[in-house]
Amino acid sequence: MFSLAGKRVIVTGALGGIGRPVIQSLLDLGAHVFAVDRLEKATATQLLSEINSSQLSYFQVELTNSIEVKKLIDELTPHRPDSLVALAGIVVSGELTQQSESSIREVIEVNLTSQIDLARQSIEYWLREKISGNIVFVSSWVDHVPWPGITPYAASKAGLVGLCRGVAREYATRGIRANLIAPGIVDVGMAAKQWREEPDYRARASRAIPLGRLQRPVEVARGIAFLLSADADYMTGATLLMDGGASLYPLDPEELA
Repeated sequence: MFSLAGKRVIVTGALGGIGRPVIQSLLDLGAHVFAVDRLEKATATQLLSEINSSQLSYFQVELTNSIEVKKLIDELTPHRPDSLVALAGIVVSGELTQQSESSIREVIEVNLTSQIDLARQSIEYWLREKISGNIVFVSSWVDHVPWPGITPYAASKAGLVGLCRGVAREYATRGIRANLIAPGIVDVGMAAKQWREEPDYRARASRAIPLGRLQRPVEVARGIAFLLSADADYMTGATLLMDGGASLYPLDPEELA
């Protein structure tokens, strides 16, 4: 594996089922990690208790609050972070007509609007400090392949593709890069629960994943580490698709029934 020694990485959504393996992977590769999440510090300390490293710091931030994001950037300025993993996101399941206006707005606000603001403020900081920054946006295979029951989520991730490519185009000449990783169905949260407890869901998801299993969080972490590494220095505006082949599947109504 490559080294991330000397990298100083902000990771949002750091306390989730994917976030913690990402933190551990980056630390193992030598990076200094600034973990960001909305949970209180006591809860964060408990969730991160198995990760013992002087290279790890935690910051409680509500990313939908632009003032709190600015405070985070100001606090981190002396540490000169050079990379951002924009992992924070939420999903609400259900047919579009069954989802409330408030839940739809929340998904878009957390998954897209706050990411735009976070990217904007991070880039302003890098330009001011003359740092060649690197953003890894965490999207999903559904950013270009429809999957029933999560249409607002898929729309937010499709928007993230536009954000990433726009950032890459606008700031390449300033030494700032942006790429996406698009995982498949990851073995965490609701997907993991449904896979283990709901035979119908497992049968449907199994048909949709040619490799036949859910994606391990550590596999997502490895992809993120690659995009932060020197091996990816010539990539910008690109998507690293790691979905077990799910996007290859003909998702027609009969096959999903």
